[in-house]
Order: sequence, then structure tokens, then C-alpha cells
Amino acid sequence: MTKERIIKTLLTMASEKGLGAVSLSQLAKACDITKAALYHHFPSRDALVGELFSYCKGLAQKQMGTIELGGSALEVLSDAMDHWHELYSEEPMRSFYRIIESEALFNKDAHTIRTSLSEMLTAQSTVLLETLSLTGRLAIGDLDLAVQTFSATVHRLLQRLLSEDEASIAWEEEQFIERFVRLYRP
Repeated sequence: MTKERIIKTLLTMASEKGLGAVSLSQLAKACDITKAALYHHFPSRDALVGELFSYCKGLAQKQMGTIELGGSALEVLSDAMDHWHELYSEEPMRSFYRIIESEALFNKDAHTIRTSLSEMLTAQSTVLLETLSLTGRLAIGDLDLAVQTFSATVHRLLQRLLSEDEASIAWEEEQFIERFVRLYRP
């Protein structure tokens, strides 16, 4: 049993039940190993959870691609939304983001990761909207307000994606992007 397989098993279980609801005994049983074998790989539960977060942050960084800035405002923002949607809907990252959202109020590391993800989304939104405004594809008078509105709505949609039907969220994402572009049409 490798550390990675234990982490992946914890990821799946914690996504379904919540991190606090998964005991080390349950994890060991799911991995078909003894609890002592878990302690061979991880000196404590906190160390195991820390490794889980580190593993998933590494996966997230590998998946962070660049968002293409060519095309119309609708195309650029739709591509960005598709990119974020994909990050939040595909395993194992979906499970990771579900854990982060459910644990952010209780776990300092989860809160830090959630804050970083939110800041990253805001920074990416700033670059997108500023570029679209500077190139005349959108007419944004108050960039800060537009970024706050855009990134907060995207973040809310992505949070809902973790617990709701993907098809209905995709439709709402499309509607939001279309309305946003109409609102700031030059």
C-alpha cells in the first residue's frame, strides 16, 4: 500500500462523508491494511490530512492552465468558465474542492486553501476583464466592481457545482456570461 493510494482513498471517503467523519480505522479497512500500517506512513491524523492537502494542491497546480485571451468577449469568458468548471467537476479535484468547502470553517489549512483559491479566481478575473476592456471588447467603467461581481458569481457557481447537477449549473454559467457581456458591451 503506497502513501498515494491511502491519500486517494481518504480523498474519496472524506468527499462523501466529510473529513471529520472518516476514522483512521475506517480508512485502514477501506485500504485493506491495519491501522498500524497507516501510522507507518503517517505519524498522525494531522500529518495524513496535511499530506492530503499537499497532494491535492500539487494536482491543482498541474491543472492550472492558461486561459486563451483571443476571440470575442463572450468566447474568452466562456472559455474561462469552461476551464474553471472543468477544474471543479473532474475527479480527483472535485472531491478535493468538496472537502475544502466543507472544512474551511473548522480547519485552518482548508480555510487557507479556500482563501487562496478565491484570490486566484479574483486575480484571473482581473486579468481577463482588464484585457477585454483595454482591447475594446468590453466597456468597463469600474473595473474593481466588475471584477468583484464577476469573480463572486463565478465562485458561487463553482461552489454549487460541487453539490448540484452539472447540467443545470452549466446552463446558469452560460446565461451569466451572456448577460455579463451584454451589460458591458462597448
